[in-house]
Amino acid sequence: MKLSLIAARSENDLIGNGLDIPWRANGEQLLFKALTFNSWLIVGRKTFESMGKLPNRKFAVISANGYQSNDPDVSVFNSIDSALEALSELTDHAFVAGGGQIYCELIDKAEVLHLTRIHKEVEGDISFPEIPSKFSRVFSQEFQSNINYSYEIWLPETAQVPVADKKSAGMKSV
Repeated sequence: MKLSLIAARSENDLIGNGLDIPWRANGEQLLFKALTFNSWLIVGRKTFESMGKLPNRKFAVISANGYQSNDPDVSVFNSIDSALEALSELTDHAFVAGGGQIYCELIDKAEVLHLTRIHKEVEGDISFPEIPSKFSRVFSQEFQSNINYSYEIWLPETAQVPVADKKSAGMKSV
C-alpha cells in the first residue's frame, strides 16, 4: 500500500495549537479536500475529533484509549501497525493526515509528502517533524491569499518524475 503524507505547516514548522489549526488561510484547505477525496485518511483520535468526519473519505483512527465509532466510514485501531495491516487489505493508497505523533511515526514510511507551507510564523504546541534527508522538493506552487502559502510535493531522491510528465502537468521543478 502506498502512503502519502499530507500536512500544512507554518514557517516555524508548527501544525497545531491544542486542537486548533493556528491560521485561517483562504483556499488552503481546498488542496486537502481535492487530494484526499474518496481516500482513506490515517489520523490520531485527537485530530479526528478536531476535524470531524469529512464527506467522501474513510478514516483509520488510531486510539490507544478505547475510542469507538459505529460509523461505517470510520475504523478504529489501537496501533499504527494494526491500521496499516488492515488498510493494506482494503486499499492501495492512504493519506497520513495527522496529528503530530502520527506524522512523526509515519513520515519515514511515506512515499510522497504533500506539504503546504503557510507563510506566517504562528504560536502553537504541535510541531511538524523534520523532513527526512531522503526527500527532496520536486514541485512548488505559490498561492496569494489573506495569508500567502505554497503547495509542495516532496519525493524520495530515488523516485524520478519524468520530465515529460512535469511539462504536461504544468509542473515547475525546484
